[in-house]
Amino acid sequence: MEYDVIFSSGYEDDLESLTRKIRSDVLLLHNNNYYQLHFITIERIKSEFTASETCYLQESMIILHEVTKENILKSLPHLFEWQFYKCWLPLTEEQIVKYHYPKEDWIIHKINI
Repeated sequence: MEYDVIFSSGYEDDLESLTRKIRSDVLLLHNNNYYQLHFITIERIKSEFTASETCYLQESMIILHEVTKENILKSLPHLFEWQFYKCWLPLTEEQIVKYHYPKEDWIIHKINI
């Protein structure tokens, strides 16, 4: 089955993602629903999480060794294999408009799962 993976703020290269070690503008279109995915590295989590803090991870957070377009796209078939998507809540139309518009900035990649 073919799915759309959307980088809602565009995607020119991996430099920003590699530097920030996080990418939260990724949408997955599945069964006419949009799901926001959050990709992060363990280094980024470690840098923000000290012994005195509580850590909350979102249900759609995926930890990668490096946050690159290639790694993001390669991770999605595994997530479907493990059926993680069943735990995710779809975004409302208001959330999509508020956080991910304008659609003209969207870079869409098709993947087969």
